[in-house]
Amino acid sequence: MKLETAKSLLLIILIGTSLILTFGMWNYRAEYEPLNDDESIDKADLGGEQKNANDVVKPNNVVFKINGEFYSYEDPEDSAELFEDIQTWEMTDLQNTDVEEKTADAEVEIIFPTGVPLSLFESILNTDRTLTNNMNFYVDRFYIQLQEEDQLLKVYFVSLDGDEVVEGTIHSTTNYEQLLSMFSNLKGEKYQENHLLTETARNIYIPDGEKTMQSFKYTFNMTRTADVRNIMFARPNLVSESKSAESIMYRTDDRQLNITGGGMKFINVAEWNKEPADKSVFQQSLENINEHAGFTDDYRLDSYTDDSITYRLYRLQYPVINNSYMDLSTIYQRWQSDQLSEYTRSLISLDTVANTSSIKLRDSDEIISSIQQNKNVADIQDVQIGYRLTVEKDVNGEDYALLEPDWYQRVNDSWSVVPEKNTGTQNVEGGS
Repeated sequence: MKLETAKSLLLIILIGTSLILTFGMWNYRAEYEPLNDDESIDKADLGGEQKNANDVVKPNNVVFKINGEFYSYEDPEDSAELFEDIQTWEMTDLQNTDVEEKTADAEVEIIFPTGVPLSLFESILNTDRTLTNNMNFYVDRFYIQLQEEDQLLKVYFVSLDGDEVVEGTIHSTTNYEQLLSMFSNLKGEKYQENHLLTETARNIYIPDGEKTMQSFKYTFNMTRTADVRNIMFARPNLVSESKSAESIMYRTDDRQLNITGGGMKFINVAEWNKEPADKSVFQQSLENINEHAGFTDDYRLDSYTDDSITYRLYRLQYPVINNSYMDLSTIYQRWQSDQLSEYTRSLISLDTVANTSSIKLRDSDEIISSIQQNKNVADIQDVQIGYRLTVEKDVNGEDYALLEPDWYQRVNDSWSVVPEKNTGTQNVEGGS
């Protein structure tokens, strides 16, 4: 072969290779495509709905108390509907009153999962003025008493420490008669009698008898990791990335985001403003999560402190509990003044029901006996039926979410299955 012919052939090969590589670069799209413009970053969200205080601050129990007996609805959907009605009732004449035990023949006790500042109820109830300016006035329930003589309803908010009471009045005869009608039908099939536990950290009501419930197999959607990165970092093109078989880590000098096991954990160690924030942790978290459409399911306020907040997933009005490394049933945030310092949450959202089956739960007598034999009974904050969430694989290797009902107890803001009676051991499964 002549030298000139060889040179021409080599040149053709080099040009062809260059064209192939150029075409490949044009058509390649990385899974984590860097974003360089603010407009694209602003569009990143988790696909959830905008929520307000009414959507996330809800009671987990409504109890009717009459002549020393206690009742609740058989179906928690009915309790939810009643509370929605109560939220529209006009509450007036709000004032501080003397600290003393409030008793009545007929009373409704509306119980929330956690104590919150009394002022928060301004956002979820129909009040005629500010409830209180005392940020240390926390309540986890309020009471509505029927005043037969005046045909009206009295409302009482009692602080967690029992040192303060705020009362209000609902003057509507219609609202009074609505509650009175419910008390007249407590022996009906819509209601169930309850047993009161007083030796626990707070009064707890356990429905009598046994219950059969459905377990559910759900398909679910997973949030794109690129979307999470773009939300948590203002300039994602400057973020370093490291991968392993099961997780992805994003870093800058002062921020770190770990995505693994269907959840995420974000930490911000930047210097923060030492001045007190203008807004409460609840307001800050609600606005922040709404900014990226982070309420991807029915999440409700579950715990509250001066600098942290947790929202829990609910399904069919029951709390969902998960015990994996990344808790797939909660959204947790910690704030330093006006800056988000920690954010942990599930990145899965339940989709459609693929299968169901029936499960017979332990009866109330067994649950009560198990709780009472617990040496730490005084530390139990709540007892609820909840759904255990686990992620499993089907025969085809496809992931699905399994929700199975069971009795749960809450100690130190952590949920665990109520142990079997007389086992002598505690089931440590749970979630914060």
